[in-house]
Amino acid sequence: MKSDFKVLLVSDDIANTGPIEEGLRASGINQVKIISTESNVLSELNELPVDLIVLDVKKPSILLFEQFAIVHEFCPRPVVCFSDERDSLVIAKSVKVGVTAYIVDGKDANRIRPIIDVAMARFNECFAVRKELAQVKDKLSERAIIEKAKGLLIEHKKMTEDQAYQTMRKMAMDQGKKISIVAHEICDVIEVLSV
Repeated sequence: MKSDFKVLLVSDDIANTGPIEEGLRASGINQVKIISTESNVLSELNELPVDLIVLDVKKPSILLFEQFAIVHEFCPRPVVCFSDERDSLVIAKSVKVGVTAYIVDGKDANRIRPIIDVAMARFNECFAVRKELAQVKDKLSERAIIEKAKGLLIEHKKMTEDQAYQTMRKMAMDQGKKISIVAHEICDVIEVLSV
């Protein structure tokens, strides 16, 4: 672990987080902030950016799920949940809101480091896949707008498909813009003129 690795430990029983704290410190993590499940996790993350969130709860609550769904969407972090709850629906819900590892009855200090290592690796892999998916969606969106602009040029300016593409390409090069931006502009102009 890097020396400035920060952990937010969220517990429904702050007085009994000893084994997890011990395991975190034995893993080389010195910056551990402990808060109650009653606290606003989002506010805490705003004040202290962390590398890992550890939940220590008997049973995750709906409120906790709601907070972690927001965390997962807007500031994703690896989340390890230690819980007594074995209900598969609760576990599935935990994973859906971003829990990277869900551990039942496993707070032994010696197990903390390998659990964190697996959770971090899994999070990094999932995050890379999400990033790649977003890039693919962006490329498909760009391709779609280019095709739409070509279609509008063909329809309104009586160009061939090749002429429409070459026109957009030349405009993009002349203006120092991406062809997808020029395509957006063409669509906007033609749609306004068509009204």
